[in-house]
Amino acid sequence: MIIKKSEKDERREKIIDVAFRLFVDKKIESVTMGEIAKEAGIGRATLFRYFPGKLELVIAVNTKEWKEYFDELDQKRPMSSVGDIPAIGRLIFTLDSFIEMYQTHKALLRYNDNFNHYVSHSGRKDLQMDEFNQALFSANTRFHMMYEKAKEDKTFKTDMTEEEFMRVTVHTMMTACAYYAGGFIWGSKENEDYTPELIKLKEMILAYVKA
Repeated sequence: MIIKKSEKDERREKIIDVAFRLFVDKKIESVTMGEIAKEAGIGRATLFRYFPGKLELVIAVNTKEWKEYFDELDQKRPMSSVGDIPAIGRLIFTLDSFIEMYQTHKALLRYNDNFNHYVSHSGRKDLQMDEFNQALFSANTRFHMMYEKAKEDKTFKTDMTEEEFMRVTVHTMMTACAYYAGGFIWGSKENEDYTPELIKLKEMILAYVKA
């Protein structure tokens, strides 16, 4: 059964979509709530009824964009399939997914990099991040299952903590893709496709975890 969105839900979604575009184009810090309200075709008072402050809107944008991305990824490789392939296969799929993000979701990568900087200096409370953390549940669960499976099938090394492993592999790959997407790399040229370099980084990470 298709559930029709209410007018309130549609307006909230429009606000988030407008804010995402502005945040990507101009950076979060420089965008005002007044600009967002104007672009969304609503008054400031209406905007603040949906989001009491800019931080709440910034978090809502990141939550929506990541949830949509992970829902799309889940359709390609359901969580139930995690146990069907070796842990190294899951890691390769994860690294490849970030390269695919660089190719097709550059805006999300650029926004997420700006988001991390913004919220770390915002004085936000952990409670405000609950919805965002729930949106990442699928990814975090998959990573944990992958690491635990590697302890059994030995397809990549687990001689470090799970947190350290994720930092030097998955997070390193994602960070590199975000910087390449934003053009924050030495000697980069605008509109150049740097996929071959990201593939080399993936191969270096795989060589390290297999050593």
